[in-house]
Amino acid sequence: MLEAALKRYRRDGELRRSQPELPPEAWLALSRLTGESPGRTLDLAVLNQALLKSRHAVGLVDVLTELNGGPVQIRRQEKEAMGRQWDEAIDEVPHADWQTLLREGRGGALALKTELKRSGSLAEVVHLVSRALQALPEAPSFPVLAAQVGGDAHALDTDRLAGRVFRAALDDLGWPHPERDGVSRTVLCAGLLGTDWLRAAAGHCLALPLREVLRISSVEVPGRQLYVVENPSVFEALHEAFPRLPLVCTQGQPGTAVTALLRRVPSTTIVYLSCDLDVGGLRIASFLMREVELNWRPWRMDVQSYVLACGRGSLPLAGAVPCTVERLADLAGAMAKSGLGGHQENLLPELLSTAPKNWNIRTFGDGTAVKVHDPSWTISCFCLIRSRCTSTPPAFDPTLSGWRSPAR
Repeated sequence: MLEAALKRYRRDGELRRSQPELPPEAWLALSRLTGESPGRTLDLAVLNQALLKSRHAVGLVDVLTELNGGPVQIRRQEKEAMGRQWDEAIDEVPHADWQTLLREGRGGALALKTELKRSGSLAEVVHLVSRALQALPEAPSFPVLAAQVGGDAHALDTDRLAGRVFRAALDDLGWPHPERDGVSRTVLCAGLLGTDWLRAAAGHCLALPLREVLRISSVEVPGRQLYVVENPSVFEALHEAFPRLPLVCTQGQPGTAVTALLRRVPSTTIVYLSCDLDVGGLRIASFLMREVELNWRPWRMDVQSYVLACGRGSLPLAGAVPCTVERLADLAGAMAKSGLGGHQENLLPELLSTAPKNWNIRTFGDGTAVKVHDPSWTISCFCLIRSRCTSTPPAFDPTLSGWRSPAR
């Protein structure tokens, strides 16, 4: 009977009715003590008064405290105290975006609450994860990042609480994970300038590891227009057709090497972005357009292109359509309505047809046409073709700032 009473009292600290499983003789004894008729429930408040009036003059709460071996922890009070501790711990999180996620119950909140209940403190884990988040986006690798912010190369391993919370925060923030090291993962690119070896490789595609990207201070984009695609197959087709076209491939969800390279592109650069027309593609496009400050222009990522791609082959969407940037809202709505996704490769003919076939031909205002023969912007030839020259396709309209006039 006392075990049942303790369990009931622990719930909210109130002496309410309990339902102990007792033999008939026990119910009769309780009836004589409390004055109530025998039944299946016991009013703990009545039992408390009866005990106080007995010759022992001891209340039921005192009996339950003795049975518990100390003060009874009331779950409601525990919850309230834990809530106050949690709020105080979250107030100490210096990273604003992560703090918002934690208040929403995301970003590793469950693991942190479990640890708070176990140890009563989160200061060390919170500050380690916050420092790691603030060190992004260009941390070269998990071990190096862990050593930088925690003095231990294994501080962010998956068998450590900080490592698990850090990864949960990255996932819910939509940020790419640091690499295992600085050489394993690469970013595919072509047609970019900025260093002697980039210029020497013009016309060829490169797979740059993160360590090489971090050694580049800035990247020059010929024509100040860049084409970014998700899939290597599309990158290869575009590069094969237009070897000097400035291209970057994310190879799926962009890693640190991709974002590090894009952050070295001048912010005024117009970037045409094309991804799969599915959940993953929307997630990639939304992340890049939010996190990398460039003049982004969705390329074949509209409702018309979506219908065309799905008409050539579609698959059920894997998961819910993510929240996206405003410029992709119509596409996201169409995808959510149909529940289907289409691959970027389904639009390859359209991507090839709208890419700038003559991207390295430009007509000056006086009718003079110049052809840029190599990436150092050396003018190899020029012709006066006032009557027949045409401007470049609408998809590619580079400014002429810094170009050398052939009249000189």
